[in-house]
Amino acid sequence: MQHAGRKKTIAVIAGVSLGLLILLTLFSNTLMSLTLPKVALLTVSRGALSHEYASTGVLKWKAETELSSTSGWKVKAVAVKEGEAVQTGQTLITYDSKDIEQQIQDEQGSLAKLKLSTDGLQYDLKEALKGEDEKAIHDATIAYKSHEIDIETEQRRIQKLQLSLNDNSKLVAPFAGIITKVNAMAGVPSSGPDVIISNQNSGLMLELSLPAPAVALLKVGAELDVQVNGEEAAQIKGQIESIQDGESVNSDIGASAAGDSAVPMKKLILSIQDPAAKAGDTAQVDLTQTLEDVVLVPNAAIHDEGGKQYVFGIEQKDGPLGNAFYARKVYITVDDANDSQSAVTGGLFEQESIIIESSEPLQEGDKIRM
Repeated sequence: MQHAGRKKTIAVIAGVSLGLLILLTLFSNTLMSLTLPKVALLTVSRGALSHEYASTGVLKWKAETELSSTSGWKVKAVAVKEGEAVQTGQTLITYDSKDIEQQIQDEQGSLAKLKLSTDGLQYDLKEALKGEDEKAIHDATIAYKSHEIDIETEQRRIQKLQLSLNDNSKLVAPFAGIITKVNAMAGVPSSGPDVIISNQNSGLMLELSLPAPAVALLKVGAELDVQVNGEEAAQIKGQIESIQDGESVNSDIGASAAGDSAVPMKKLILSIQDPAAKAGDTAQVDLTQTLEDVVLVPNAAIHDEGGKQYVFGIEQKDGPLGNAFYARKVYITVDDANDSQSAVTGGLFEQESIIIESSEPLQEGDKIRM
């Protein structure tokens, strides 16, 4: 009887000990699990990756012409001011022409004197022709013909001076346009362009600098919406006139996982004909490029390892006390990226779970809790 009671006591003690051991083990595992890195998961899905691009420039006249006087005369009066609209043939600048006017008067006086001598030379020639003295006839003929040449030379000289006066006494608009710059000042000799005038019929232009991917699908001749931020904001149309290569710049566009990189740039030239646009106004163009049906991963989940990109996936292993989860590297290829997401290929599949956040830095094979 005592022997049976002792067995029962031992069984009870063993059971209690086993229970305590199990409890201690569970408690120990629980405490250990609390020390594991806690992670947040995301299920990978397919979607569209969009890039938003914006570029700002200043509206300028497409065609501008520098106008100057080549005479070097002093400016007498400036008849226009910057920003003024002018018509073809309108006087812009007048120049001091007193010196050439005086020279013309002097030459006209010399011509008049020459003409006064004409009758006398004609008379001498007629008288010589009445006689038989060949030398007298020869001398009278030479004198008269030389006189005629002198008159013709003086007339040409006066004509040339008169043309110079007509051409250089004033500067006129060669076409209808807007005066964009006035350098001429009254009383000062002309040097450099006196006036710069825009050709109103040619319209305005807008030069923009954009990353090459932003304009990859654009074609010359296509129209774009342009937001003009002048005295009165307006949305107008601009036509692509040219797409040119620009200088590459350092940018984080498309380099979210690999760091900054050199991005090739393009120069976009737009032609603007809308009357709502004014030279000097700031204008902006917004472009959106979308890559459809790609596997998307948040940039924050992508890590770099010597130029190779990877994300942390999870690996499940069965244990005596239940399932355990471990971090594993999944190498990927980043095809494209914007500020928040990357389009990836290789290693990842739709609906696969990845780690997007961890309470501690992770290494390959680290045990984790979720």
